[in-house]
Amino acid sequence: MAEAMPSNKVLVLTSSQTLRALLELSFEEQGVEAQFHETAREGLDYLKAHTPRAIVMDDAIEIDPFSIASRLKMSRRLREVPVVLFIADGDERTKLTAEFSRVEYVLSKPVDRKAFSNILRNLSQQASL
Repeated sequence: MAEAMPSNKVLVLTSSQTLRALLELSFEEQGVEAQFHETAREGLDYLKAHTPRAIVMDDAIEIDPFSIASRLKMSRRLREVPVVLFIADGDERTKLTAEFSRVEYVLSKPVDRKAFSNILRNLSQQASL
């Protein structure tokens, strides 16, 4: 099997067209390329051949995003890739689960575009180091 190619794109997993539209605006404003997939399976297939700059997940995807994040962080190749998770329920228990899953950024829905843009700016600065 060929080695995964490093990518400057951000992988986004969401089946929500509304969330996708909002994220696309933020990506465009920040000049960041994104690779969108509607299912976790499609996204995981993408990860077999690519190492993205970051991974953004919607908690409404068909597979538990916390288990996906935990598994990604077990991969030597993907453990340093930041994970951003959008959650509907921003209670302390959910945030604690995200922390245990090693999710770097947790944002509540509805999307705070300013907060997400700050995260994208942060990721861009890290990538240029």
